[in-house]
Amino acid sequence: MSQFTETTQVGFFARLKNAIKGIGLGISLVGIAVYFLFWNEGNAVRTARALAEGAGQVVSVDSAALDSSHEGQLVHINGPLTLAAPLADVALGVVAPAQTVRLERKVEQFAWIEDKQTTTDTKLGGSQEKTTQYTYHLDWTDAPASGAEFRIPDGHVNPPMPVSSKVIRQPEGAIGAFTVNDEISDLGGATPVLLNAKHAQAVARALSLEQPAKLVAGRIVLGADVTAPQLGDIRVSYQVSTIDEASAVGVQRGDTLVPYTAQNGRKIYLVEEGLRTAEEMFQTAVASNTFKTWMLRIGLMVLLFLGFKALFGVVDVIASILPFLGWITASVTSLISFALTLVVGGTTMAIAWVYFRPVLALVIISVALAGAAASAYWLRKSAPAAPQTT
Repeated sequence: MSQFTETTQVGFFARLKNAIKGIGLGISLVGIAVYFLFWNEGNAVRTARALAEGAGQVVSVDSAALDSSHEGQLVHINGPLTLAAPLADVALGVVAPAQTVRLERKVEQFAWIEDKQTTTDTKLGGSQEKTTQYTYHLDWTDAPASGAEFRIPDGHVNPPMPVSSKVIRQPEGAIGAFTVNDEISDLGGATPVLLNAKHAQAVARALSLEQPAKLVAGRIVLGADVTAPQLGDIRVSYQVSTIDEASAVGVQRGDTLVPYTAQNGRKIYLVEEGLRTAEEMFQTAVASNTFKTWMLRIGLMVLLFLGFKALFGVVDVIASILPFLGWITASVTSLISFALTLVVGGTTMAIAWVYFRPVLALVIISVALAGAAASAYWLRKSAPAAPQTT
């Protein structure tokens, strides 16, 4: 392991210039966040309505035989999953077990890794001193950098990878007499494959490396000494997802299930592992839609906060002429940015929902206003008291 420390000075006027540029970035972030917050709410409603429409029309049918009377209908099936052929990693000669819908090859290299940690110290007058410590160490990684982009490339160059990680998927499968598409490859949990000597020989032949191939805890290690790996050694492992039974919801087109198009244009095609009822599958889809909506809400609210914070960057820089004042100002502008985030973000979501869910819109507006009122109260309480004159 090696280390290198670099210290740079950023003057007050350079910081001020960057903060002024940051105003444009802040405006862009606020605009993007507001737009996608509005879009996200509409998207959630359209998906929810499409799922409700599908749940009201779906018909459960026997997957063992085709019934032409259901042609063009939204149907639900479940049963044993049949795959045309086992998955195989042709490049390295590894064949997956039966019923594998996804085969994941993981290739790691014992390589140089750069870690950096930066600390910033604001000086009197508004300048900053940034100290960055670069640490270089050898470890296993499936995404090694070349080393050329490292701060100190000399002595830290990694050899090229002979082969990279890869995910191999089943293109389709069959549930009884019905064909389902490649979404089955997203199902199931990944479990490690315990490779054997035959696998090790096949991988060694395929890679044609100088290092010998050895088995270590079910993985293949190509290196002279597995207990003391050297730069450039390679480690190969596999994970598989196997499924015996599956359930699906889609429109019957001959012997194939295709996505259902709702009246609002949203498509529905559901596939799950195991024997699931139509009601259970739609409940899972609704829960997934809710989860994705909230995750995007949270991410966009963070983006909105960063946008407002960037708008106050000039104020923070000017106040940092006196370091203690800069710390206080940064705290205040963060609180103001948080309050603006609640008001603007909450109002945007409420407006988007007002037509579709008026009751929920009222709740969101109430929460946003309560948050703004609480932030205003905290601001007033944290403000220093004005000196009294006699």
